[in-house]
Amino acid sequence: MQAVQALNVENQPHGGIDWGKNPLLEGLDDRALEMVAAAEALVPLLEARADEVDRTGHVLPDTFDRLVDAGFIRLLVPKRYGGEEQSLQAQLAIGAALGRGCGSTAWMNQIVSGSSMMLSLFSEQAQKEAWGDNPNVGACASQSRASKVERSGGGYRLTGSWSYLSGVEHAGWAMLHFMANPSAPVVRLALVPVRDGRLEQTWNVVGMRGTASNTLHLEDYFVPDHRVLSIEEALTGNPATPFRNDRLSKVTYGPAVEIGLLATSLGVTQAALDYVLSKAPKRSIQYSIYKAQTDSPGFQIQVAEAAIKFTTARLISADTVREVDYAATQGYQIDYTNRTRLRAAIGYAGLLLRESVHILTQAHGTSTFAQVNPLQRMWRDVNVATSHGMTTEMFGYELYGKALVGSEERLAPLV
Repeated sequence: MQAVQALNVENQPHGGIDWGKNPLLEGLDDRALEMVAAAEALVPLLEARADEVDRTGHVLPDTFDRLVDAGFIRLLVPKRYGGEEQSLQAQLAIGAALGRGCGSTAWMNQIVSGSSMMLSLFSEQAQKEAWGDNPNVGACASQSRASKVERSGGGYRLTGSWSYLSGVEHAGWAMLHFMANPSAPVVRLALVPVRDGRLEQTWNVVGMRGTASNTLHLEDYFVPDHRVLSIEEALTGNPATPFRNDRLSKVTYGPAVEIGLLATSLGVTQAALDYVLSKAPKRSIQYSIYKAQTDSPGFQIQVAEAAIKFTTARLISADTVREVDYAATQGYQIDYTNRTRLRAAIGYAGLLLRESVHILTQAHGTSTFAQVNPLQRMWRDVNVATSHGMTTEMFGYELYGKALVGSEERLAPLV
């Protein structure tokens, strides 16, 4: 009961703005609600540290420790290894809550915790190696591919560089793409301890700076077969894990990853709305009669449009994640056409969030782009986060459109 009471505050952050009933919370169990409340409690700390994270490019170790203590890193780890084995909806709600405080921290948490979902599809031996001693050892993943692959007694020898490994500084394991045979393009994942590779700082971007999405190098590195997973088998309901009755092993992976990536932008957009509305009563509109932005019909229309785009994106996100969770609970994989529909919907939600924040920068005024103004960081973060290849709206529309007209052309290995 205490968790539910604490969550009531979530709907009225920073000055008492009421965003209405939060659909991300509907149907969550008591443990999930407690965890969302814990994420909300961290928002002031994350806000206070957000500029430092943005400036330095790193989430502070102490912040990561707090995410561990709250159970967020083990959120999607199976219970048999001491994990929470929670729903994707819980992960989405937690990520959105953390995003209100710091986009980079929320994104890192989503990747490091969310990658456990894929790790749970590996062989039992691989899972024991990863989580046997510590369920809080998270993972990260890269879709870059090995430059050299050789079959070698009971495994593969890999050489290559894998970039965009969000959260690699805090993850114990990395899942790295490779193809054993280019003429038979079956994509596989190699599970590798991060400490066994060489990290290079290559993440120099305008937004989401603190995710440390850097590059891991391997040179003639041996990966045994039990730490290799076929993406095709995993996505068609035939993963290596023997634990086929677990909810996590039944998740339709493509939509699950895509909706998890949207969580950060939901939180950052809400923070941007809260910020602009909280400042408006004391801000005038330059070169006009308005001594307060709140008196201007133009400003009122802008924030209303931004708010509706945000709440619409949140409704789409909640509906999508419940559909993916339901399929996992019922034990079936979502069919291809509906996977493309979900991907297009997630892309559209991301577009709405990006448009919402853009409107807010215009409503707030030129001071948005002062380096000391947190709104410019939020604007940068949402633009970068919603540009991820798995959530861009135009490719999602193309996938869904082809499915709708009956085209059998497959444009991506992971949908």
